[in-house]
Amino acid sequence: MADSKSIAVLNLGSQRLSGAIFGKSGGDLVLKKYEFIDMTGDPTVDTSRIPQLKVGVQELVDRLKIKGSSVCYAVAGHTVFSRFVKLPPVQGDRMDQIVEFEARQNVPFPINEVTWDYEVVSEMGETEVVIVAIKSDSLNEINDTVAGAGLKTSCVDLAPLALFNAFRYSYPDVDEPVVIIDLGARSTNLVFIEDGRFFTRNVLVGGATITNSVSKEFGIGFGDAEQQKLSVGYVAQGGAVEEDSDPAIAALSKVIRNSATRLHGEIMRTINYYRTQQGGSQPKRVFVCGGGALLGNMALFLEEKLKLPVEVFNPLRGVQLAGVSADAVAADAPFMGELVGLALRSSGGCPSEIELVPDVVANARDAARRAPALITAGLCLWAALGAGMMYFKNTERVTQEKLSAMQAENNGLIGIANQIRALDGVQAQSIAMVQPLMEAVGDRSYWVRLLSEMNGKFENDLIWLTTIEPLKDGKPLTPPLFGQEESAAAESPTKPKAGQAPVYELRIQGLYRKNDEGEQVVYRFASALAKMSWFAADKFEEKRANFVSAESGVEEDRYAYKFNIKLPLKQPMQF
Repeated sequence: MADSKSIAVLNLGSQRLSGAIFGKSGGDLVLKKYEFIDMTGDPTVDTSRIPQLKVGVQELVDRLKIKGSSVCYAVAGHTVFSRFVKLPPVQGDRMDQIVEFEARQNVPFPINEVTWDYEVVSEMGETEVVIVAIKSDSLNEINDTVAGAGLKTSCVDLAPLALFNAFRYSYPDVDEPVVIIDLGARSTNLVFIEDGRFFTRNVLVGGATITNSVSKEFGIGFGDAEQQKLSVGYVAQGGAVEEDSDPAIAALSKVIRNSATRLHGEIMRTINYYRTQQGGSQPKRVFVCGGGALLGNMALFLEEKLKLPVEVFNPLRGVQLAGVSADAVAADAPFMGELVGLALRSSGGCPSEIELVPDVVANARDAARRAPALITAGLCLWAALGAGMMYFKNTERVTQEKLSAMQAENNGLIGIANQIRALDGVQAQSIAMVQPLMEAVGDRSYWVRLLSEMNGKFENDLIWLTTIEPLKDGKPLTPPLFGQEESAAAESPTKPKAGQAPVYELRIQGLYRKNDEGEQVVYRFASALAKMSWFAADKFEEKRANFVSAESGVEEDRYAYKFNIKLPLKQPMQF
């Protein structure tokens, strides 16, 4: 683990991972140690990115011996969405609200799915801010890789903004408009810097673009194409410059020039956009850095195309060295711009302080912010618990005294309850003895009430009854009337099914005189009876034929016709 005064930083590039340990001497940075890890394969293939990143970060941690340290690291420019926005005139206390509104309008993802921040770029005339955002899932995945190597995150920066901070530190004497071209593996970062403002843009043309062109042109794998580019490749010079004596190398240099020409086109488009749309100034100087800056003739090619002086960016111009080789540092300086910018973030104020905060870091900071309040709340809680314990001890004593008094009273009430239960038993026996008498008294008026209610169902004098008799299981309960069996006895008796209680019914026979409605007068009378509470004639209207029958005829000299009604009783009657 690095000592507490050291500053550990990581740059998580697309193909090259770099890390360094810095210190402070007065107001200057001191470079103590640095390491590079190159990842193999095509950096444009995302599926292999995280597995290689885990291995590479772990190796960097082991080489630098910084396990357990807090680090500030930078993510590649192409992984982050950035947008420069001009704001309407706004007071400082409403700045955050206005910028959040602009972020919701400009960020191409739901705002709750991204981690974002903003920085004021310029306040000359209109206020201009840069909004940067990264998918929260992607940032958390990268941060998990860093944490998995035994590191703690202190801040997360954006690579082109770290370059901007490094330039301002290392080149304080440059006051003319410049552009930094950071030629990375997967993409190229363009950083425009002039007095009072800056502007960045990422273009998806980089070293891998050149390698893929070589691979396609010569029909070889990405790894072989990369090896040839690094070992013998260079950018062919235009005009009447003599070609390389080796035809293979000459052909390779032309392929590289074609890809570099595409990069030049993107650079020119960005310069024009910066001047016309952003109101920026034409750059007067060009600085190049990154892996592509060391490709043979690249600086000459850009100088030829851009018609501007081009030099290699040296971010260590204002950095002291301690324990590292000056010659090695001079060769590796173009790769260390982001590392210097990150070290500045950890050592003091910087022109740009954009910060992308992973969820786990945000939660930890929130917990640390609330810690004093939580400690105070905990002390208050313990004090309350102490007072509560004293109160409850006193309450327990009073409760025990009252409980003893209540127990004595309860014992007396138990005796009274036993007496009441004994009296309840005597009362139940008395009710059982009286119940048959009560039922007999009720049965005495049974027929009076039933016949009285039936009498109220006559609509007119067209019907009169000749026989009313109770049936049990279809048989009469009384001796035959008039000394003879009625014809109803010949009908099919109503018999209960096996295990079923007896069926009690009331058979009503009589005569009716026909009018214009015919036998309907009988059916209406039977329907009225079926609705009485005495009978259980469910679904009478649907099964009317089961309950009532009536003779029908057309004899003019016949005075009346017979009818028969049979309705089941709801409860049996004792006879």
